[in-house]
Amino acid sequence: MKFLRPILIILLIAAGAFAATRILKSKTATTMDAHGEASPAEDYVRGPHGGRLLTDGDLGIEVTIYEPDIPPQSRLYPFKDGKPLDPNDVKLVVELHRFGGRVDTINYKKEGDYLIGDKIVEEPHSFEVKVLAEYQGKKSQWEYPSYEGRVAMEAAAIESAEIKIEEAGPAKLRTLVLMNGKIAANPDKVAHVSPRYPGIVLEARKKLGDVVKKDEVLAVVESNDSLRPYEIKSQVAGRVIKRDAVLGESVSQDTTLYVVADLSSVSVDLAVPREDFSKLREGQKVVINGAEETSAEATLTYLSPIGAEDTQTMMARAELPNPDMTWQPGLFVTAEVVVDEKEAPIAVKASALQTFRDWDVVFMNDGTSFEIAILELGQRDGEWVEVISGPLKPGTKYVTENSFVVKADVLKDGASHDH
Repeated sequence: MKFLRPILIILLIAAGAFAATRILKSKTATTMDAHGEASPAEDYVRGPHGGRLLTDGDLGIEVTIYEPDIPPQSRLYPFKDGKPLDPNDVKLVVELHRFGGRVDTINYKKEGDYLIGDKIVEEPHSFEVKVLAEYQGKKSQWEYPSYEGRVAMEAAAIESAEIKIEEAGPAKLRTLVLMNGKIAANPDKVAHVSPRYPGIVLEARKKLGDVVKKDEVLAVVESNDSLRPYEIKSQVAGRVIKRDAVLGESVSQDTTLYVVADLSSVSVDLAVPREDFSKLREGQKVVINGAEETSAEATLTYLSPIGAEDTQTMMARAELPNPDMTWQPGLFVTAEVVVDEKEAPIAVKASALQTFRDWDVVFMNDGTSFEIAILELGQRDGEWVEVISGPLKPGTKYVTENSFVVKADVLKDGASHDH
């Protein structure tokens, strides 16, 4: 029985060590990695606080990020021969080399049994980490990567996915009033042609759609009083848009024989949301948008004081040049008026935005590598979004089209590192 005691003691010590290891591993902590996510191979050693343990001889440094209910804070725990070391005995500096060449340098001071960094560790926790330590005159250095929201793609894949990359920079953000409208003949350039005297139509010289000149003869009518024929001429140059003249028909002074319209400019009747009507002024420029990406600039010439009861909108009218007859009366269009402009020092295309965890992000680009840029956003219009804060600087390259493809690759690679 005596020889069994040493074996039992050894087994109890081993069991205690195993239990202690399990307890240490079960503690919740975050390493100086992307939210505590180890590499796929779990190829580093964790310390008693759940962080990454770096060793050089008898010196050990456990690297953690502490962030429950506070901004992410770097905490380092020094050890010697596996035992806690007075933090004042070690001088430590951490460099975080971020995407695009930015380097965050963190210095440390003692707080309790650890060293606390002098700045927060900004999201995303994606960087190459360099830890520099000095203890008793000996210098140690460790380097390792820790990526979050980053992915590399082959050049061929970028091209085939039609991923478009542009540079961030200033942009004008516009506040728009959007409206629906309908093209109409300009009422100031429409002539309703009627006979001067009652009589019989002897000639109707113009057909529907014919081009006529000012003072050109449209019809000939025989007067009932004098029984003599007289000519009826067009008061404007334009095209015949309506013909009611019929040979041999008896007509009076109230009969409209022709309607001639000058369509070199047309009117656009616009339905304005009532809440936006006060933003409009006569003389403002308005962009008219038609089919197949056709657009042209018009000018507001009239704002109606009376609203439309059925649609609860107000009416505005714009005059639109139409020299090549692009805009035909009767067609529906959309329109927009710029009522305010703001110069944003940094803005991104609205098409570039994606969500990542709880953030609004775009994907920065460097060659074949992409990484999220977390942005605080401000004013936006249909094309641009103002950037209030974030890592983007003028000239920073980012994905403007098909950014969802990059996001899908990031998530596929397991680079989200959710909390």
